[in-house]
This record gives sequence, C-alpha cells and structure tokens, in this order.
Amino acid sequence: MFNLFAALKKDKVWDFDGGIHPPEMKTQSSHVPLRNVPLPERFIIPLQQHLGPEGELCVSAGDRVLKGQPLTTGRGRTVPVHSPTSGVITAIEPHITAHPSGLKELCVLIEADGHDTWCERELIADYRQLSADELNQRISQAGIAGLGG
Repeated sequence: MFNLFAALKKDKVWDFDGGIHPPEMKTQSSHVPLRNVPLPERFIIPLQQHLGPEGELCVSAGDRVLKGQPLTTGRGRTVPVHSPTSGVITAIEPHITAHPSGLKELCVLIEADGHDTWCERELIADYRQLSADELNQRISQAGIAGLGG
C-alpha cells in the first residue's frame, strides 16, 4: 500500500463507495438447498494484505501448488498467503485488484487443475496442550490475522 501512495505522489485514501446492499428477499432463497459452486479455472491471488509489506514469495512461475500451501512467508506482522486450490502458477505479476484506485498490485496467478488437492496438514489433537506461543505461531502460519485493534 505504501507503494500505492508513492505511485500517485499523494497522501490520499479513496472511499470505496457502495458495497452490496440487496433488498431483503430471504423467502426466495430460504426454500432452496445450498449447492457447491464449481471452482474457477484461474485464480488471481493478491499478495498485499494491508498497509504493511508484502510477504516474501516462496514459489515461482511454473511451480505446481496444492490447496493450503503457503505462497509467501510472513514478514513482520504479515501472515502467509496460501493457495486456494491445487494447480500451476502461470505468472507472478502486477494485476488490477479490488482497490478503488484501480492500480495494479503484485499477484500470483494460478491455473487450477480441477482436483482441489490439499497439501499435507498437521492437525492438532488438542490445542489446549500447546503453549500460548506455539498456538499463536500455528494461528499465524495458518494465515489468520487479527483485526488490527
């Protein structure tokens, strides 16, 4: 985000007008069962999380990745960004994201393989057996960040 201010040479943050505020029409959807949405063929994963620095990339274009695999390692107060599915990284390049400025930011582009295969996960049988430091580390490595307060 700091590079955003530098690119525009202004100390300005834009409002993000709107959002989605549909009228209350729950009766139309409350009688329809939930269904799974098919995976998209391509994912664009922004690496910028907030005003702090981007995490350090730990993958390259051409790499095969699995769902849940870290794409970055956290630096400072950042947490890792993980792959949302399995597939191949087709590019790591600036791309327009959902920011009201319309400027590009560094993204990982993943071509999904359609299998949605998870990486190996180390489950915790009883989180109460971990020390506070161990638990905080596991939470951070899972990509879970606080709300800044």
